[in-house]
Amino acid sequence: MKLVKYIIFFLILNLSVFADVVLKAPDSFVKGEPYYFDIEVTGSSIEFPKIEKIDNYIVENQGTSKSLQIINGDYNEKLSKRFKIIPSADFTIPKFKFIIDDKEVYTSEKVVKQTIVHKTNSTDFDLTLIPSKDNLYVGEDLVVKLVFKYKRDLQITNLGFEKPHFENFWYKRIENKNDRYEQNGYIVQELEFLLFPQKSGELNVGPLRVDAQLMQSNSSTPFGFFSSVPKVQKVYSNELKFDVKKLPQDISLIGDFDINANANKTEIKQGESVSLKLEIKGIGNFDDIQDIKLDIPNATIYDNKPDIKTTYSNLGYEGTYTKVFSIIPENSITIPSIKLKYFDKKDKKIVEKSTKEFNIKVDKTEEKQKVVLEKPKETKEVAKEKIVIKEKISTEDKAKYFIFGIIATLLILGLYKLVTLQSKEKVSKETPLNKLVKSSKDKNELIKVLIPYLKIDSTLDKLIFECESEKEFKVLKKEILTRIREIKL
Repeated sequence: MKLVKYIIFFLILNLSVFADVVLKAPDSFVKGEPYYFDIEVTGSSIEFPKIEKIDNYIVENQGTSKSLQIINGDYNEKLSKRFKIIPSADFTIPKFKFIIDDKEVYTSEKVVKQTIVHKTNSTDFDLTLIPSKDNLYVGEDLVVKLVFKYKRDLQITNLGFEKPHFENFWYKRIENKNDRYEQNGYIVQELEFLLFPQKSGELNVGPLRVDAQLMQSNSSTPFGFFSSVPKVQKVYSNELKFDVKKLPQDISLIGDFDINANANKTEIKQGESVSLKLEIKGIGNFDDIQDIKLDIPNATIYDNKPDIKTTYSNLGYEGTYTKVFSIIPENSITIPSIKLKYFDKKDKKIVEKSTKEFNIKVDKTEEKQKVVLEKPKETKEVAKEKIVIKEKISTEDKAKYFIFGIIATLLILGLYKLVTLQSKEKVSKETPLNKLVKSSKDKNELIKVLIPYLKIDSTLDKLIFECESEKEFKVLKKEILTRIREIKL
């Protein structure tokens, strides 16, 4: 009896030794950077809990690894999972409950603090952000130059730089052909970004980071070259602060604009159309121009999507906004003046410019033409002739016509089937953007894919911004795919 008790005690002791759960999580994180933590579980039977949110931050599963352990002839499974969140403030990893070998086992609670990073001070590396201005208005353009340099003789095997996310700014990359050069023994890489603040107040751009992977040989061994191991050096930039002022009420544009409209004709006949071409040129935040519509009583109006072309020059963010309206009036009408309001920063005042009005005269007079329809009289001779023609069609000819009719019908059906299959095939072809969105594994990848398509469609913009919300990833991806198909991107 005592022997049985010892055996049971030994088995319980083994279970407590082999059944284990370990939380591997750093004590701190850097704002704007992903935070990773791992959970390792060991046991012969493991039930892993669902981990979807931590302090309202969405948790993403980064992968699972499994392995078998044999200790004293006993088999145990070791299960390891990696998770990722992107926090913006201090948070707490709560206790998680695991069922291991029919027992409840809990991880320990962990408080994770936000770490403030400072610019890296090194003779080997330097990463600097240089803004073109630090006092500006909402919607005003701003250039931030990123300058990264490192010593020419360093054995760098890889440079990792993720596309930055400038919080509270709309931004895009400025292409520069001469962005890499050598200077005083350093390799210098420059990138320029065009930013537009989206709200007022004190806005910050946190330090950006470059990961440089270096090969370092172990000089203490005689085989220094073969014992080289890669080392990752994290290089941080300086932080930027901006004082952003509000625009006057009901004003969303800032810069210097001109607006003009032209009608192709002022006198038309009833049922004809007038083409009105609207054009806005100048310097300013063209991407914030709202879609301009016309409302004219007793007229049918068709318009296309505005064509907006922009470029960055020494003068600033230059652009053109072009839109064409097709107007079909029922009576004589007046095409009203189209107004454009913007804030002129130089003169510190609101400027209003407008197009001229166009009076369109519709001519309703119609030429009346008397049309006499006479039914031709069919004479007996014609009737006789018809009968004679019918009699001339032989049975052999009828058979030929019948066979020809069948062949023609089959050809038409075949062509119809071919056209239908081709159109189905065209519809089924997916665009490259569709494939990229479908292959996105998480919201971060989705944002990277969709950022170049901002400002194309307002509905799509809202869905892209929802990537930073708590909305379920699968539902959001489905809605984005639907919208992309609707606007044919």
